[in-house]
Amino acid sequence: MIHILHLIHKYRGDYPLLNQQVNLDPARFRTVVCYLSGEDDGRNSLPAAGIKTLYLGFDPNRLRPHNLTLLWRLKKLMEDEDIHVVNCQQHRSTPVGVLATLLARNKPSVVSTLHGLGFARTFTRKLLNWFLYKRTFRIIGISHGVSRDILDNNWGLSGNKVVTVQNGLIYESFLHGEDKALCRSSVLHQQANAFWFGTVGRLSEVKNHRTLIEAFAKLSRDCPDALLVIAGSGEKETELRQQVATAGLNERIFFLGYRKDIPRILNCLDVFLLPSLREGFGLAMLEAMASRLPIIASRVGGIPEIFGEEDFGVMIDPNSPDELSAAMKTLASLPRARLEAMGDLAQKRALEHFSAERMIAGYEQVYQDAYADWLRRNPGAPR
Repeated sequence: MIHILHLIHKYRGDYPLLNQQVNLDPARFRTVVCYLSGEDDGRNSLPAAGIKTLYLGFDPNRLRPHNLTLLWRLKKLMEDEDIHVVNCQQHRSTPVGVLATLLARNKPSVVSTLHGLGFARTFTRKLLNWFLYKRTFRIIGISHGVSRDILDNNWGLSGNKVVTVQNGLIYESFLHGEDKALCRSSVLHQQANAFWFGTVGRLSEVKNHRTLIEAFAKLSRDCPDALLVIAGSGEKETELRQQVATAGLNERIFFLGYRKDIPRILNCLDVFLLPSLREGFGLAMLEAMASRLPIIASRVGGIPEIFGEEDFGVMIDPNSPDELSAAMKTLASLPRARLEAMGDLAQKRALEHFSAERMIAGYEQVYQDAYADWLRRNPGAPR
């Protein structure tokens, strides 16, 4: 049996994607998840699924490679749990994970799973990555776009060191929507007959809501029955609300705040929007596709590979409000039957190409290869 340790920078609440990533074949894999900082809130689904879950409780500002107490705790954990493979989730956990494996007697193989773009732009970061990646068996990009970014912006990486395991989800809650009119009435009263554009995500700079609002302001003059709903919360909310008010669109653009009923929100929409400036993959887009929605999304990161060759939406330049507005106008003018056909294609693409099962199989293959590397370096170890 292969023993896997996941190192995660901070516990931020139950995370369905991670829950699926660690849902490996229990006959072949044993998994331990370790949060370096953050506290147990009693809502994490992993323990109930049989995953050993640890919270080290370190100050997030002290998660540095020179924190000897942290390195010693991780070294001891790797030895006590007889870990064969360490998966350092994202950049922040990779330095301490790599150094701890160097200290551990059992010398686990290291993989690093990277979710975002643009983390190797400075000389200092490139130098640090050069040191870390020489001691890393595999670097996993969650999309081909992320993998290309890793290879293009780091020194001395061979193509076989970087592998892609595309994200995947379980879509059951998005496949059987409520009656659309009833959904709409429960979310925005008396708006059932409008054309609903919408987006879901944190209100942050990278999600590019400012350009989206500017594009909708242009659209609103030509499409008087269109509205825009924005689900999510974040640091840009006050600024975005002011932008809407200044544009005189308070009756056309609606902020829904943080929502736990995302399947219901998606079921209300006619078209889903994702105009991000950067996007490693776009889980919200996959959920919208599973909900049978046409998509307008940025031509960045992992989004083009989600589209593939299928015609279920439009990709746009996220820096062009005119291009985004034109795409919205095009889709709003399509017959209902055409929009439904695009939604069918989107759902088929999500279910067939971006399932949790395919993602899990990809991780299992990486771990098997990393375990073979560990056995090679430890020829006398029990098999």
